[in-house]
Amino acid sequence: MRKIAVIGGFGNIGLGVTRELLAQGYDVTVVTLPMEGDNPVPGTKWIQADRKDEEGFRNALQGGGYEYVIDFACFTPEDAKMDYELFPDVKHMVAVSTGAAYGALEGCEIPIREYMKRRPTWGYGVTKKAAEDFFMEKFMKEDFPITIFRPTVSYGRQGTIVRQIGMDNSWIDRIRKGKPIVTGNPYILRNFLYVDDAPGAFVGALNHEWCKGQAYNLGALRCYDWGTYHRTMMEILGREVEMVEVPLKTLQASPHFEVSPMITTNFIYNGYYAGDKIARDIPEFCPKTSLKEGLTKTLEYLEERNLIPDSDTLTWEDELIEAQNQSIRYLDGLKK
Repeated sequence: MRKIAVIGGFGNIGLGVTRELLAQGYDVTVVTLPMEGDNPVPGTKWIQADRKDEEGFRNALQGGGYEYVIDFACFTPEDAKMDYELFPDVKHMVAVSTGAAYGALEGCEIPIREYMKRRPTWGYGVTKKAAEDFFMEKFMKEDFPITIFRPTVSYGRQGTIVRQIGMDNSWIDRIRKGKPIVTGNPYILRNFLYVDDAPGAFVGALNHEWCKGQAYNLGALRCYDWGTYHRTMMEILGREVEMVEVPLKTLQASPHFEVSPMITTNFIYNGYYAGDKIARDIPEFCPKTSLKEGLTKTLEYLEERNLIPDSDTLTWEDELIEAQNQSIRYLDGLKK
C-alpha cells in the first residue's frame, strides 16, 4: 500500500483530496493543526501538529517512511526547506502554491500561463514564490520529485465565501433581504473552482512521472466574470438585487471597510488562468461542477454552520453605496 502524508489534509481543498486518496487505496496520514472532535475521514491516520512548533512538527513526521507527500500548508521557503529535509527519499511530492505568486496581473496577456514571469509584491505571493523557487532549484540540481499547483479561487468549505471585494458572508444575507451589494468592475474574469473538482489533479499528478519539476495552474477550465458569479448566487437565493460598482479609491476611503492586498494586487485585474497544460498532463483532472451547483453546495455548507451574519448589524456596505449614489446625484445636478 502506498504511504502518503497529507499536510493540511482536512482543509478547504485538502478534505476532498484526502477522501479520494483513501478511495484510491493509499495509506493516508493527515497532518493537521490541533482540533476537537473525531477524525473527519475515518480510515485515515491523523497527526495533530503545529508547523510553527518546528521541533514538534519535525518529531511528528521524522522517519515516517512516507513514499508520497502533499503539502497544503507550505507558505514560506522555510516551510519548503523543512519538507525537503523531512522527506529526502520521497518518490513524489506535491506542494500547493497560489496564483498570487504571479503578482499583479496589470498589463498581462490572458490567459495567464505557467511560464509567465512571476513578480509578486503582496507578502503572501512573495513567500509562496520563494517556496516554489526553493523546490524547483532542488529539482534542477538534485532531481527532487516536486510538482507545484497554483490554485486561484477555490471555494466550497471555507468559513467565508469569496466575493469580488474580499472574503465576507454578509452579502448573501443582503441578497435575501433585497438589498443592493457592492462590487468592483463586474466584467473582470476569474476561474472559480469548486473544491471537490480538485482531487483528480492531485491523485493524477502522483500517477505521472512527467509532472515532476512542473508547475500547474489549478482552476476551473472555464472562467466567468464576477457579475455572473454574483448573479448566480442571486438565482440560487431567488432574489435579484442591484450590483453597485464602487471604484477602488472609494473602497479605500471607507473608515469601516478594510481593503486587503488580495484586492489591490490581484482581484482588480482579469484573473483568467490557462488550463491547457494541466488538462494535457493530468487527464484525471476533469472539473464537472457547474458554478450554480458549486455555489449551492457552498451555501448549504455555510448555512449548516450558521456562518451567514445578519447584514442589518453592519453599516459599511450601505455607507459605500450611499457614497457612490451621492457622487452620481452630484454629477447629475451639474447637467441641469
